[in-house]
Amino acid sequence: PLWIAGGGEKKTLRIAARFADYTNFDPTPEIFRHKSRILADHCRDVGRDFEEITRTGDYNIVLGRDEAEVEEKLTAIAEHHRRALPDYHGDPLTNFRGTPGVGTPEQVAENLSQAAGLGLRYAICYFADAAYDRSTIELFEREVAPVLKAV
Repeated sequence: PLWIAGGGEKKTLRIAARFADYTNFDPTPEIFRHKSRILADHCRDVGRDFEEITRTGDYNIVLGRDEAEVEEKLTAIAEHHRRALPDYHGDPLTNFRGTPGVGTPEQVAENLSQAAGLGLRYAICYFADAAYDRSTIELFEREVAPVLKAV
């Protein structure tokens, strides 16, 4: 199987339409929907069945039982990042805040279910705090995964 990651609309997705078994691009709903349309257009142009290609997305997962716990975990991730990279001057939470994998179990399950409805068939989940705190993985296992299995 060939996996082609990237959302370049003129080259990457055209190459994916010809050769990919899997693609991987931004899973936020608006972008995923748009990139899927572009990929479908390229598939039509090259004579390939769009449904042959498994579409995937990467998710940074930060879960909390409520909004306050989500915020606590985000703060801990930012602090860990600042300690590890003291010369970094950007926002360490840029790839987390407002993304579909960050929130309460209900919010994340809803976001991932919505993505499945858009054609996402494979979610690659990155648990940022997994090296030092398994609670996010355990919460995901208990409260998100069962919802997704039913989708």
